[in-house]
Amino acid sequence: MHLTRATGRKAGVRTFPGRLKGMAAALLLWTAGTVCAAPIPWQSQKFEYVADRKDIKEVLRDLGASQHVMTSISTQVEGSVTGSFNETPQKFLDRMAGTFGFAWYYDGAVLRVTSANEAQSATIALTRASTAQVKRALTRMGIADSRFPIQYDDDSGSIVVSGPPRLVELVRDIAQVIDRGREDANRTVVRAFPLRYAWATDHRVTVNGQSVNIRGVASILNSMYGGDGPSDSGTAPRAQDRRLDSVAPGEASAGRAGTRALSSLGGGKSPLPPGGTGQYVGNSGPYAPPPSGENRLRSDELDDRGSTPIIRADPRSNSVLVRDRADRMAAHQSLIESLDSRPAVLEISASIIDISENALEQLGVDWRLHNSRFDLQTGNGTNTMLNNPGSLDSVATTAGAAAAIAATPAGGVLSAVIGGGSRYLMARISALQQTDQARITANPKVATLDNTEAVMDNRQNFYVPVAGYQSADLYAISAGVSLRVLPMVVMDGGTVRIRMNVHIEDGQITSQQVGNLPITSQSEIDTQALINEGDSLLIAGYSVEQQSKSVDAVPGLSKIPLVGALFRTDQTTGKRFQRMFLVTPRVITP
Repeated sequence: MHLTRATGRKAGVRTFPGRLKGMAAALLLWTAGTVCAAPIPWQSQKFEYVADRKDIKEVLRDLGASQHVMTSISTQVEGSVTGSFNETPQKFLDRMAGTFGFAWYYDGAVLRVTSANEAQSATIALTRASTAQVKRALTRMGIADSRFPIQYDDDSGSIVVSGPPRLVELVRDIAQVIDRGREDANRTVVRAFPLRYAWATDHRVTVNGQSVNIRGVASILNSMYGGDGPSDSGTAPRAQDRRLDSVAPGEASAGRAGTRALSSLGGGKSPLPPGGTGQYVGNSGPYAPPPSGENRLRSDELDDRGSTPIIRADPRSNSVLVRDRADRMAAHQSLIESLDSRPAVLEISASIIDISENALEQLGVDWRLHNSRFDLQTGNGTNTMLNNPGSLDSVATTAGAAAAIAATPAGGVLSAVIGGGSRYLMARISALQQTDQARITANPKVATLDNTEAVMDNRQNFYVPVAGYQSADLYAISAGVSLRVLPMVVMDGGTVRIRMNVHIEDGQITSQQVGNLPITSQSEIDTQALINEGDSLLIAGYSVEQQSKSVDAVPGLSKIPLVGALFRTDQTTGKRFQRMFLVTPRVITP
């Protein structure tokens, strides 16, 4: 085997002028017996080759062609090869590189061969990204090569790379892409997120007669970053953070007392990805401008000094304005979309029922086994039997025959009920109405949103004048029925359930008086229930008295003093009713 160059000197005895002499010597050492980050995919483990004064470029092309590896050979690679070779392709390539002094580099697609004179060196300065990020990227992509070490300086954010032109080019391009990406991510932007179902600003609603402040989406987001106040402007800055801020990037907000910045939650990190270079005004605090010469922050430093976003609500468009780093906007959008969910629409149907105590006593001997599909009734045969409108029964249900048919028969009746138990109960109440033993005083219906209180109010108001020192005031006194229902749809697997918070106020004006003012009686019921869709909630437990007075008199004679009472009859009748509330929620739009 004989290897010679075009100059006639023995292989490996060539000098390299200029400042690349040291680099060329290093390349000769690196090219032998080393492993690159992206190994060459050789097709076979043995390469047999015979050459007789053949150009080295042709030999390398034959090597690549036999192994199905694309090659790019520089014209500056010179020499001739004579000999017979039987070894692995990798060992043959390293032998040629060590003999002829060229450098090879495989970038994952093309095997590039260049002379030592073509070696390059470059210094790359990073402005936003860290050297650790570039190093990890080069390793993951298989670009870094142990034969050509890359120098990293974390303090200055510099990278020094020396080696084949293709290696230097790839390292420079990837470092610029990462650095530019970090710069774009750290750039402060403002985005508007319009809401379709939720409120951007705070609003007040009445719950159980009390005015309650419901936080909007902007206030909820602000509270995640330590802001507990309203999201709109016009409020004073909090004590823990007196800095002034502006929503517009780069706009100085000094002198605008209506805007305020958000402090870090307890001095901790932001729940969303840390970092950021938002522009803040102020000379103290954790977000004060860095000293001169330290204006550039790398991303690893931003992890510990990340800024909080600025969030405001726009009532006109019902939108949430967010000023933050660009790389955080995706997290903000995901959170806002989860809060802006479509609420279900429910119908709340209520029936206020009064049943006489006598009817309840008669119904007390009725024994029944009842569910949503079947109803087994037994009794003494004296009460009226009432068929459910949805029951499969052969008994007639006309108004004339209802009084003659036993609802609690001497034996038993098994009926299949189609529908819920509330319809069955209302059918029995309708039968009692025919004998004046029950009455339905009100049957209101109202539609409401999920987790929004529905109010059904029927009151009588009168005003009592109260004299003061120089003026008189009117005080309102009300009595009547007020029903407040707060529903919430709960998905339990595949079953739809409705949770209800029910508040009932029932007041009456009595005949008793104190100081010529009537006395009002007031009853309140608060309860919660979790029922299936289509079921009803029955609330009962207190009595209502109804009194009526009538006078029968002989005209003229009944007004004679002393003896007029002999020609006049006063009659007072009263009834006691048991009041029940039947509340039925139904989901209209899920």
